[in-house]
Amino acid sequence: MIPLDTHEEFEKLYENNNLIAPVLIYFTADWCGACKRIDWDFIEDEFASLTIYRCNIDKNKYTPGFCQVRTIPNFMMVRPGHKQLEGPFQSSDTAKIATWIQTQLRKGK
Repeated sequence: MIPLDTHEEFEKLYENNNLIAPVLIYFTADWCGACKRIDWDFIEDEFASLTIYRCNIDKNKYTPGFCQVRTIPNFMMVRPGHKQLEGPFQSSDTAKIATWIQTQLRKGK
């Protein structure tokens, strides 16, 4: 996972949007018990070509509000060439997260 520790990093990703493929933004915090239940080995194996950014809400306090993220864990998808974020999607259930990611990736095709 790539850290998204500042809003400036988010702006480069979202505003400039020079993406060639969708990316996932995962909103979390070190203290989040529900976040620790997610099986990231499964997610990363299942979606090996998907770039995942990790936004720690304690380090990057502005971006979660900008994205209207109110709870964690939470997920959003950024698509190439779009200024609209897909989500937010809130869950700590690995299977539900995988289904949501798959649905979002299908939308982009």
